[in-house]
Amino acid sequence: MIPIRLAGNRTGRLLLGATAVAALVTACGGASGSTASSGGGGAAGGPATISMTQASSGTVLTGPSGKTVYILVDSSGKPVACTSGCLAVWPPVTTSGTPQAGSGVTASLSTAAASDGSTQAAANGDPLYYYSGDSSAGQVNGQGVMSFGGTWYALQANGQKVNGSSGGGSPTNPGGY
Repeated sequence: MIPIRLAGNRTGRLLLGATAVAALVTACGGASGSTASSGGGGAAGGPATISMTQASSGTVLTGPSGKTVYILVDSSGKPVACTSGCLAVWPPVTTSGTPQAGSGVTASLSTAAASDGSTQAAANGDPLYYYSGDSSAGQVNGQGVMSFGGTWYALQANGQKVNGSSGGGSPTNPGGY
């Protein structure tokens, strides 16, 4: 921080310094808490609860926001992490501790370190993400979307991917991303 003198007014310097830091954090994309505003998770209020809901593609796992959660799978079938610009479209499901399983959820829940520095919920060891194209609970618009080096899948109660393309993308129409 660059010190700025305001006629010896210590309170004014601190306030100006704090304002400058806040502006810098905002300009650089925010801090780890910015994920929660994108539908992140339960980080502020404790461990995230992973639940289930009925969707057009069947019963799928949902995060604390009630929205469908997804994993990214590369062409070899291996789950991979979303990083960098990917996080603007696929924000991580954040948590402040080991996620809790809602009724009927049999997936093994754990945490992973998200690339943005937050603690991310994981199912069967695979990091979980929301899709920015899902505006409400029960939507699976991200199912089958091909973007950011792989294909996105919603998950069943046991944490296994839902097969089929019921969402907003396909190999010829990757959902605009």
